Amino acid sequence: MKKPFGVRSDGQQAYLYTIRGGGLTAEISDHGATLVRLFVPDRQGNVEDVVLGFDDAESYRTGNGGFLGATVGRNANRVGNATFTLNGKVYKLDPNDNGVNNLHSGFDPFKNRIWKVERHDVDSIRMSLSSPDGDQGFPGNALVHVTYTL
Repeated sequence: MKKPFGVRSDGQQAYLYTIRGGGLTAEISDHGATLVRLFVPDRQGNVEDVVLGFDDAESYRTGNGGFLGATVGRNANRVGNATFTLNGKVYKLDPNDNGVNNLHSGFDPFKNRIWKVERHDVDSIRMSLSSPDGDQGFPGNALVHVTYTL
């Protein structure tokens, strides 16, 4: 199932996709390839959502909730001094962590981008995002895939 997950302030429509399998139900958004909800039964069969999150895409984009359930970017965690060296070349990244380090790939993380849904079945979804050379300060083209399967 696919349903609207809100129009972001930049005008882009985000969607929420439902997958089911093994007694579980997950809701994943194309905004950030984000796991928004995961419904799990307890011992008595009571079903509860066990994921922290927001109710719409714009809240993920602008909220101060960190990176809840999202795919963050080319790096997760910090790159010290927002620089690294590869093959003798120094690369400068966004210093978005106290103006010093690079945290989760910088000011335009993958969590704030609309991902392309390549396949959506009853029990799985596969999304992709293209990150060109120089994106977020990183070298090389990257085609990133995320698959959720229950």
